[in-house]
Amino acid sequence: MPMRRWIAALIALLLIAPARAQPAEKPKPVPLAELRAKLGKPGDHYLRIAGGVEFRYRDEGKGPVLLLLHGSRSSLNSWDPVVARLVRHYRVVRFDQPPQALSGPVSKEALAAVGSPEAMVRMFLDGLKIDKATVLGTSSGGTLAYYFAATYPDRVDALILSNTPSDAVSELKPVLTPDMIAANARAKENGLEDRPYWRTYFEWLWGDKARITEHEVDSYYGMNLRGIDPNYTGLTALTSNKDVTMARLAGVKAPVLILWGMRDPVLPPYLGDKLYGYLANAKARSFIALHDVGHYPPVEVPDRYAELVLAWLKNAR
Repeated sequence: MPMRRWIAALIALLLIAPARAQPAEKPKPVPLAELRAKLGKPGDHYLRIAGGVEFRYRDEGKGPVLLLLHGSRSSLNSWDPVVARLVRHYRVVRFDQPPQALSGPVSKEALAAVGSPEAMVRMFLDGLKIDKATVLGTSSGGTLAYYFAATYPDRVDALILSNTPSDAVSELKPVLTPDMIAANARAKENGLEDRPYWRTYFEWLWGDKARITEHEVDSYYGMNLRGIDPNYTGLTALTSNKDVTMARLAGVKAPVLILWGMRDPVLPPYLGDKLYGYLANAKARSFIALHDVGHYPPVEVPDRYAELVLAWLKNAR
């Protein structure tokens, strides 16, 4: 082949060859004050309780109170689409669980002053002068919800749980995709999760990847640039102590609705059945299977989630 034709062929091949993926930009930690200035929204409020623990929260609408509790590594923003539907009928209150997202850090002194995750929720509600609420929790936020409902039964009208652990999380053996394994390794090396990490995270956890939005990816990425604070799980309701967890589950008296994403790779359907069984002392129990949904139903299918919640609450009250 003449040299001129060979060069032309090479150029054509390069033009049609897929571009090599660029390495993700290594993220840098961002101070909390800077994150608040950048990511805070109109309607954000701040509340301090014992020990100086500070919550970022929102309080919207009128009527009976709904308290929304997000899962780990998340924020109150994850509830935005759900709140848009619920706030037409209820007073909806939600917060970033300290020390996540834009809420303040948690010192050892603060842990001693607050005492327990469920006491933290009580102090938050006391600060807003809220006596009773229906509590909605997803993932680890659901664990916090049933801990609170069991410890303060007179303050809970009803309980709604989504893909919530009851057995020890350390005993679970979720199957990671190769992309998720690589993303975890990259995050460990960087010390923070880059933006592509969060897209991979959602692709792993969602029942339908087509539902992933760039807005949600951006939100999780931005909110987690503060990294993991000291005492990160100090005020988190955990299931590691089986006796304590079973006692809390047995102590729930309020009516319970379980909305379970059946494509959850972390908490598969049989764990939803077990949770239902553990709540045998509840006044009433309902279980709704969401067959095409993954680990975070209120984030993945917010409109459907809100409609199911509203329909159930109409009959539960």
